[in-house]
Amino acid sequence: MKKLLLLFAVFAAFSLALTSCQKEEAEDPAIEEGLVTDEDVTTASNLFQDTEDEVDYQIETRGGGLDCPTVTITPDDGAFPRTVEIDFGPDGCEGPNGRIRQGMIIVNQTAPMPEPGATRTITFDNFFVDGVQVQGVKTITNQSAGADGNSVFTRTITGGSLTFPNGGIATWEASHTLTQVAGGETPIMIDNIFEITGGSSGVNRNGVAFTAEITSPLVKRKNCRWLVAGVKTITVNNRTRTLEYGDGECDRIATVTYPNGFSREVLIRNWWRL
Repeated sequence: MKKLLLLFAVFAAFSLALTSCQKEEAEDPAIEEGLVTDEDVTTASNLFQDTEDEVDYQIETRGGGLDCPTVTITPDDGAFPRTVEIDFGPDGCEGPNGRIRQGMIIVNQTAPMPEPGATRTITFDNFFVDGVQVQGVKTITNQSAGADGNSVFTRTITGGSLTFPNGGIATWEASHTLTQVAGGETPIMIDNIFEITGGSSGVNRNGVAFTAEITSPLVKRKNCRWLVAGVKTITVNNRTRTLEYGDGECDRIATVTYPNGFSREVLIRNWWRL
C-alpha cells in the first residue's frame, strides 16, 4: 500500500510539473510574440512575392483579355523605358488563386528584364490584397545573364508596410539576391525557378522589431504561390528560431523550431479573416 501511495504521489507531482510547464509555455509572452512575428514575416514575404508574380503575369498576358484588371502600357510601341499600370479598380476583382485585389500596381521599367542592368520599380496606389493594404517600393535589377539564359537579380523593398483590416500595421524592409536556376531558356515565366538569399527586418503589428536572415536558399517556383523550400532564422528580443518552408512540395506549411527543440507548424494564411 505504501508503495502504491508513493507511486501515486510521484505520478501526481510529475503530472503537475508537466501541466505547469505546458501552461508556462502556452502563456510565455515571448513565444506568443514570436508567433505574431512569424505570421507577419510569412505574410509580408507572401504578399510582396504575390505582387511580383502578379506583375509578371499581367505584363506577360496584358490583362489576359479580362475586364479586370485593366493593363495600360506607356508607350505601347515596345520602346523603353516604359510605365505599366495594372488597375484592379476600387471594388477589385478575384484572381486565379482566389485572391481579391483592389487599387493599382505601377511598374516603371528601364529595359527588358532579361537584359543585364534592366531595372523594374514597383509602387502601389491604394492597393489591397484580401483586405490588407500593401505599401512600399520594390526595386528589381538584373545583375547578370547566366548560363542557359538564367539571370541573377537583386531585389530591395523599402518602406514596405502591411495595414491589416483591424488597423494593425507591420513594416518590412528587405534586400535579396534572386538566382534563377531554371526557365531562362524559354520566353514564358511559368517554368521559372529562383533561389533567394539575403535578409529582411521590420516591426511586427505589436510594435516589436525583428530581423530575418535566410540561412538556406529559399526556393520559389513561379507555378506555385508559396515558397517551397529553404530556411530563415528570425530574431525577436534576442531570441532566435528557425522557419523552414519544406522540401519542395507546393503547400502553405512552414515549420518553426525554437532553440529548445520545440517545433510547431505555421500556416501561411489570411489569419485576419478567420
